[in-house]
Amino acid sequence: MTGFDRVAGRGIPRPVLVGGVALLLAGAGWALTRGDRDDEARRGPAALPNPAATPVRQQLVGSVRYLVGGEAPELLLPDTLFPSRPVRLLWFEGRVASPAGETGALALDGAGGVLYFDASLNQRGLGWDLGEREIVSAAQSGDGTFWLTDGEGAVLRIGADGTVRELGHSGPFGYPAVAGDWRGSDGGVWLVRRAQRWEYQIPDPDAPLLAKLDVEGRVAGSVGKVVVPQAPFFAELASAGYLAVAGDTLYYAPFIRDEIYAFSTSGDTLWVADRELPQSVDEPRVSMEEGAPVIEYHPVNLGITVGPDDRLYVLSTPGFTTEQTRLDVFDRQRGVLLRSAVLSTAMPTIAADPTGRVYLLDSFRLLTGVDPGARDPFSEFDLPLLGGGRASSRDFAGKVVLVNFWASWCTPCRTEMPALDSLRRRLEAEYHDFQFITMNEDVDVSAAEQFIAELGFDFPVLLGRGQLRRQYHYIGLPMTVLLDRSGRVVQRWSGFAGPEQIKAIERVARRELEREEAATAQPEHHHH
Repeated sequence: MTGFDRVAGRGIPRPVLVGGVALLLAGAGWALTRGDRDDEARRGPAALPNPAATPVRQQLVGSVRYLVGGEAPELLLPDTLFPSRPVRLLWFEGRVASPAGETGALALDGAGGVLYFDASLNQRGLGWDLGEREIVSAAQSGDGTFWLTDGEGAVLRIGADGTVRELGHSGPFGYPAVAGDWRGSDGGVWLVRRAQRWEYQIPDPDAPLLAKLDVEGRVAGSVGKVVVPQAPFFAELASAGYLAVAGDTLYYAPFIRDEIYAFSTSGDTLWVADRELPQSVDEPRVSMEEGAPVIEYHPVNLGITVGPDDRLYVLSTPGFTTEQTRLDVFDRQRGVLLRSAVLSTAMPTIAADPTGRVYLLDSFRLLTGVDPGARDPFSEFDLPLLGGGRASSRDFAGKVVLVNFWASWCTPCRTEMPALDSLRRRLEAEYHDFQFITMNEDVDVSAAEQFIAELGFDFPVLLGRGQLRRQYHYIGLPMTVLLDRSGRVVQRWSGFAGPEQIKAIERVARRELEREEAATAQPEHHHH
């Protein structure tokens, strides 16, 4: 589970008539077909029969089909070779991607921006002027426009010409995520409560589970009712989850419960699937540990989407672990589990093709095509240093800089900091142009000073005194940001997800250091 302290309270072939040309094209077609067969043989099967398969228990209650338990009849075998045929990106570093057009996808880049990936997994920035906003969800609607939400809960609509229109805090949810259907008949979008941020409040018992906005940002429809647990101020958490839209059907996966729902857009429940995963809880509970309240729950569902094969894909935790993930493939009409696989990474990058072959990819290969000039600049700073003096953005010009935002009262920060310190020592020993700095948000500087002294850290600590969030718009602490030599954001990590995240930070940092060093070492070429 990601550690996180929130600030708020915590072509069809053309007929060819010339015989010789027709023969030539027929030969070329045979060669391509043979090549496809050779490629399939090299890659192996997309799935194998599951010897431990067990049938799902099904029950029809009224018109609703309930599907409980069962092991998938096939074991999914993710392909680690780069795709040689058109695919759609489904997840990018553990963040679910949203379908955009026939084969495209929108993905969050981890630095607050949005990328578009085509069917060959070539990607590009979209050129939207979003300022310093951190975008946390994105979707395309049926009229070709785009919908976004930011970390503060604001909803934005972007026209075909790139014009950004802010609709404010539209809809009934404080921190929504958007889900749309690019094939839809209108320009509206559906909202679901975000799994990564929620409010502690007693809800209106008649508040919807899901809501639809029209093109003006007005509520135009709703489905279901908010889940109100025994501790009602956890209703937002109990109702948070992920949403996929396909035609007249909504697919909802709650964050903390092992359930997957199919709803009609008119509000009828079509089917409910339950895989009987052990980490699921009916509702969050509160216990006391060492005199402090602790919310008891475990993440279950981590995203849901419809693949190019028209099947439903669900990413989940496989049990009481956050170091692996589980990918399940469902028949979206019947709710039947078809295939399943446990992945060895907590933040997978996954694509699928129209045949149902799944690819487990290296996200950094996909990112290498990003034009560094398109990166967003990191807001400049000039801050006092713990121990005296000041530090500004200019002091680190020409260096690859890893910035960590933290506070002494942030429990995940205390867990993460020793791991980051070990990482910075490794990188500083190898690269003269790497720099690690931290930005502290304690209002009481003595608390930060005591924490640093206790653990013997000697890296630069810049003092924000509780004012940094206004400038950098982070959602919660900790937050880690990697900057390139020009002070632009390479990637951002919100919260702390354990050793897997430290490995990811190190891979991105090394790639950036080596890429820029290689570019610097090359002589200039002048073309006349």
